[in-house]
Amino acid sequence: MSKYYRYFGLERDPFLDTADPFFYCELGALRKAKDRLAACVEESRGLTVVLGEPGTGKTSLSGALEQELLQDDRVVLGKILDPTFATEVEFLMAVGRVFGLSLPPRSSAALKNALKNFFFETAVLESRALVLIVDEAQNISDEGLEALRLLLNYQVPQKKLLNILLFGQSELEQRINDRHNLADRVDSWIRLQPLDEATSGAILDFRLSRAGLGAGQQIFTPEARALLVRASSGLPRRLTMLGHLSMEEAADRASTLVREDHVQGALVARGIAAQMQRPPAAVAEPAPDADSGFFSRLFTRLRRAG
Repeated sequence: MSKYYRYFGLERDPFLDTADPFFYCELGALRKAKDRLAACVEESRGLTVVLGEPGTGKTSLSGALEQELLQDDRVVLGKILDPTFATEVEFLMAVGRVFGLSLPPRSSAALKNALKNFFFETAVLESRALVLIVDEAQNISDEGLEALRLLLNYQVPQKKLLNILLFGQSELEQRINDRHNLADRVDSWIRLQPLDEATSGAILDFRLSRAGLGAGQQIFTPEARALLVRASSGLPRRLTMLGHLSMEEAADRASTLVREDHVQGALVARGIAAQMQRPPAAVAEPAPDADSGFFSRLFTRLRRAG
């Protein structure tokens, strides 16, 4: 099966729905968010929480930060993609596993002690930064949240031994705030908001350029680009999905340009078309001419009198 992007002369798929750091565009609020996360790790601040609705770029931000941290030999990184563990023991074993430890199933106290010893050796004796990233953190059980709170107690006067970065949807904030002894340990809250249209457009252009679009060339007409950006509602994931569908629609119709009707086809396919259609242009009614109205009435009276 022919790859649709090659039809437009591109070398790579610009809208693959993965958190590929190659296509990560660090602009505006996203750059500030990554800088804050990096600073929290550098300063060993403990717990940082990143919140955002689905599609706002949490996974891409996490992947970009991970790529940066992996290039630093002073950082030891562990990542949990799915934190849905039934018991505290399972959660603690998973924490050890992502750091390369093979901890046998023991009591919660024994596991915590083993982790504490590992954290101390790594963070203090080796002077390295330990970072635990937890994706989909809104799914952590109450037992898991309590385990994280206890792990945050491991510290020396200069720093926390473990840095925990939680990436989750908005309901995570309430769950943490309901546990005051955990909420008090949050060093930073980072909230990802939908992007403005200028940033969304810049991300679109960046992805196409990275995929091989030459300078001065275009694939989307200005009207199609504007509609695509508006329809994305500031959500990077939706922008990627609609961009992919629009280009496929154009390729299916043997068009080398993505036009507005191709984007409309993508919106219809995803059930987004109705609210995205342009409102009809308002046409101002001509103001009545007082003099012409007077002479018209006078002419009518004269005809009747005659």
